[in-house]
Amino acid sequence: MPAFDSYFTLASVTGTEVLVLASADGVETLNATASQIAGAPADSTPSGEFYANEGGKISRYGDRIFVGAASDYPALNTRDVPKQDWLSDIMAGTSIGPWAMQNAQSASLSRFGTSAFVAGSRTSDAQSAAEMLGYVPSSIGVASWGVADETQNPTTTTAYAYYGEAWRLAGVNYQPSFAMELEAVNLGGSASGVSTPFHPNCGGGTYGIQLGAGGGQTTGTSDAEAGVVFVSNPNAWKTGILFGNTAIAGTNGTDGGYGSAVSMARNQGIEWRTPETREGVEGIDCGAMLFSTVDISQQGQRIQFSDDGLLITNMRGELLFSISPNASPTNTLNIQAGSGPAAAGLYVQEGPNGSANLGLYPAAGGELQISSPVSNAGGAMPATAAGGFLHININGHDYRIALLSSEQAGG
Repeated sequence: MPAFDSYFTLASVTGTEVLVLASADGVETLNATASQIAGAPADSTPSGEFYANEGGKISRYGDRIFVGAASDYPALNTRDVPKQDWLSDIMAGTSIGPWAMQNAQSASLSRFGTSAFVAGSRTSDAQSAAEMLGYVPSSIGVASWGVADETQNPTTTTAYAYYGEAWRLAGVNYQPSFAMELEAVNLGGSASGVSTPFHPNCGGGTYGIQLGAGGGQTTGTSDAEAGVVFVSNPNAWKTGILFGNTAIAGTNGTDGGYGSAVSMARNQGIEWRTPETREGVEGIDCGAMLFSTVDISQQGQRIQFSDDGLLITNMRGELLFSISPNASPTNTLNIQAGSGPAAAGLYVQEGPNGSANLGLYPAAGGELQISSPVSNAGGAMPATAAGGFLHININGHDYRIALLSSEQAGG
């Protein structure tokens, strides 16, 4: 038999090559093709290393692939197995049990605390491969589909294109846990356009999350139900949406700047649903809403909560209405709470910095109603008014109201 290294080296392997295999003790031999060997399930023990040049290996079971620490799982049809990978071992102590590995077609668990799975795709490769592919694909790092095709009704099956959990175990109090973090990294400077509700994607724009509906289909699809939904499962969220004080450009939350945390188009608003049940649906009715129908920016208004006050201004910042102390209420209405002996009420200010007149304009036939206790009913009208007369104008005619002291009015 020729020496092993005297054969010509094959340039490639087609799978039809015949190999002679021997048992570990050399007693039994077997002829097999390369394709048969490649299709045989292989089980190898962990190497204890991470890098290939130091002995790191990939382990797998036939049609199910287990990489890294996932290869510790025996791939049985039960959750109750004597040998567990570290994820199943942690999950075994919960009310649900170690279901993740049992149901996995393929799994990768990091044995060294590194990234368990990394995927990447480049747009430059998509462009250069256009002639070979016949089209220019979108470069997607990870793509997944959860297809709901079970038509039985009722059914317990639910489709998830992606599902993730972030676990915090007891005693972990220093670093937070994130179910998902998406980082938008802009290495190209300012974008060439501006993102608005009427043009959400601008050239060069970098976005953290974009939610689309329809998947690019041109026919046969319908509107999706909601973009983001928060539910308890069974625990609740302490805050639905939270913006860090430096997360929005324009302000750090403590300076005098401004940053837009939420931007919507005209006629898009916020609704508060009532707990009423109608047509078998709870919360189908709206109890309150907040939205804008302003067509032109210069005709819009701004609402500002200031220290000790509520201000409504135009888009130039000029005050229109306030519920607060106001030193210069020219052409504005000020509702001011009482402080000390002062009364709460509507205020105007006379002089060069104020408005001398306060107008009340009921519709034709309407009346101005004031409820107040009546004193000294039927008493004689004094000949003089201790407080003088209040000047009012009704329908273009001047009138005077006598201002009587409490002694004159009889209490």
